[in-house]
Amino acid sequence: LTLLATAFYQLTSLEIQTSHNDMDKLQARLLADSALEFARAVLHEENDGTSDDMTGLWSGSGTLFQETTLGEGVFQIYTANLDAEEGGTRFGLRDEASKLNLNTATKEMLEKLPNVTGEMAAAIVDWRDPDNEETPGGAENEYYNNLTPSYDCGNKDFDRVAELLKVKGFSPEILYGEDINQDGVLQKAEDDGDENAPPDDADGTLNHGLIPYVTVYSYDRNVTNLGESRMNINSASEAQIRGRLEGKLKEQVIDSIVAFKKDRQIEDLVDFLRGDTAEAKKETGDQENKEGSRNRSNQTASDEKKGENESSEEEVSSASSGATLLSNEDFQVLLNEFTTRDEKILPGLVNVNTASYAVLLALPGMTEELAETIVNRKKSEAGGFTSVGELASLDGMTLDTFSKLLPHITVRSNVFEAQAIGYVPKRKAYAAIQAFIDRGGEGPVYRYYRIRR
Repeated sequence: LTLLATAFYQLTSLEIQTSHNDMDKLQARLLADSALEFARAVLHEENDGTSDDMTGLWSGSGTLFQETTLGEGVFQIYTANLDAEEGGTRFGLRDEASKLNLNTATKEMLEKLPNVTGEMAAAIVDWRDPDNEETPGGAENEYYNNLTPSYDCGNKDFDRVAELLKVKGFSPEILYGEDINQDGVLQKAEDDGDENAPPDDADGTLNHGLIPYVTVYSYDRNVTNLGESRMNINSASEAQIRGRLEGKLKEQVIDSIVAFKKDRQIEDLVDFLRGDTAEAKKETGDQENKEGSRNRSNQTASDEKKGENESSEEEVSSASSGATLLSNEDFQVLLNEFTTRDEKILPGLVNVNTASYAVLLALPGMTEELAETIVNRKKSEAGGFTSVGELASLDGMTLDTFSKLLPHITVRSNVFEAQAIGYVPKRKAYAAIQAFIDRGGEGPVYRYYRIRR
């Protein structure tokens, strides 16, 4: 009986201890969930529909997400700090519009990202496109069906970034860098060379890999700053254009817009900055080509090439003093109210206010000088851009470059990643949750939620 009683006591004590451990874990998890609810509240409060930059509370510009005490525990939200030379983490959310979207970025954009080759970019395109035609350097079913174990090519949009691990050329080391456990903290094993897994360069900084630069969630809504649907300028009547711009632009400016748009298909809203040069350049080019075919002297060819180069390097600032139709301020109003696209959702737009230098450099037409200018502007007292139209007046920005950039950029953000932690110090209980929060609808909702620990 004594032995039986002792055994019963030990079993009961173990159950109580297990129950306590479970309660501690639950408390830590509730703290992490509280962090996410706090993040949702902040995102909802700051969602005014105008612009988002790194001064927002969501970014952790203060100490908002650093450490909040709740009962016996604390919670925090952190993310990789890509702007710091020493790497590491910062407290706050990460904007998904600061990244390239795997489902919309072109091969040329993807291969400009760190450690992504042309073949890897081609494999991404093949994975997401619906056909079985192999892009040069890419891979379709013929490649994946011969692997062990074998599987089919996706042939659809990526659902998650981690799906890249199934794509030809990608590995955990490429996707996650040295931060294989995705905790954002440089651990001893991540800074000891080849002594322990994962492989690392032992340089004292954490290589986050590709994952901070890519997403599947980014989008913007095709609406004005007030949430009203933009009007397609090509299908809008004169009365609709005037009604939309009344009180926002001077009457003579509206007259110029209506006159320019009349009997013309607007392929690019940048044409309103070019003004008559949009047509003149085309007509001049056609005429020069005809003359060139009749008389191709060396001098004529040289002069034509020089003229073309000068035209292609025409800057917006210089155009504003001549043939341009609108001022930059008027152009910003036009961009806010009108569009050339009918889609209600514009997937994959990159927020220039939050994008890293590496992501900016991957955008069509972007130069190192312009990327540096944009990054420096974000860090200055001027802060972020309130309209993509502001970029048109940057030093060194040409009309052609801005035209290439415009379809890919925004100054607004809707989806944010939160890495939430809950911790109960007395119990040494710890929980970690990853979530992607979308505030683009009526209220912030989870697009993805995963308990990591």
